[in-house]
Amino acid sequence: MIAATSPCYITSLGAMSDAIARLGESFESNEALGDFSTMETRLTLVGTRSGSITLAGGRELVPDSTFERVSEPRLIYLPNFQLPDLERFAEMRPQFEAFYQWLKAQVDRGVMVGACGTSVLHLAAMGLTDKIACVASPRLVGLLRTLAPRMHIDTDAAIRHESNIWTCGRDADNPALVARLFVECFSPELGRSLAMREPPGREADFLSSPVDPMVARAQLWMQDRFTKKFRIADLARELGLSHQALIRRFAAAGIGSPRHFVQKARVDAAASMLLETNRSVSEVAQLVGYIDTPSFRRVFRAERGMTPSTFRTAMRP
Repeated sequence: MIAATSPCYITSLGAMSDAIARLGESFESNEALGDFSTMETRLTLVGTRSGSITLAGGRELVPDSTFERVSEPRLIYLPNFQLPDLERFAEMRPQFEAFYQWLKAQVDRGVMVGACGTSVLHLAAMGLTDKIACVASPRLVGLLRTLAPRMHIDTDAAIRHESNIWTCGRDADNPALVARLFVECFSPELGRSLAMREPPGREADFLSSPVDPMVARAQLWMQDRFTKKFRIADLARELGLSHQALIRRFAAAGIGSPRHFVQKARVDAAASMLLETNRSVSEVAQLVGYIDTPSFRRVFRAERGMTPSTFRTAMRP
């Protein structure tokens, strides 16, 4: 869920909406997965106060809903917003009281919150930053000390998190924050899938580990086709390499083999479907590329340490 404050910076808001769109691309290229838009994990845009959402520059967006109507979000993202005169925040604050009460309830039940730029002011005004460290622009330090005297303000780091509160100071680091939020809220595999499509930068932690460019191309090629039948030789030919040369490059990168990458991509997608949908194990197996369900169960257990049915029972909220 995106909870935007007007006037909202387009770049910051787009970091989350674009990330969701890129994840949907994998569904477009692997038709057996179905329609990404029908999955239970979807993006909702709301405002922190009533009415339309104004973007920096004057354009307006119609929100999908109001925050009061969003039930049990798994992630709340607060993009950066424009505030030329910091003294105006005291005048604006009463307009956010209903949102603050709602957001506090979400934080209390453990929902992950990511705040960018000036949105850290909302967290401070609510008392959520007391005694914790948050990233903030130097221009916000004076106002933050007034709002939250016990807050530890970090003006040097790009991203910080304590408990379920994540903060980011610059719009340039928003993609890295989004990728790390996906890892925390959903799975490392989802974060890696996003990082393969659009590298989020070095602040994305392990997602941005350097890798052989040819291996990165190979990973993306397989990610776009993992539900379909293909040969690793087809991939090698696409890259202009021999089969053995491709295998050697994967080994040198320390990430196993191309075949194992495909196997893991299938198991990761299956794990998401087992948690997010009510599809049967055999149906999930077929959707991720396994005609033989017993083989799927065997591979899944080797990767996750338990059968698909046990995984669903143990991991589903």
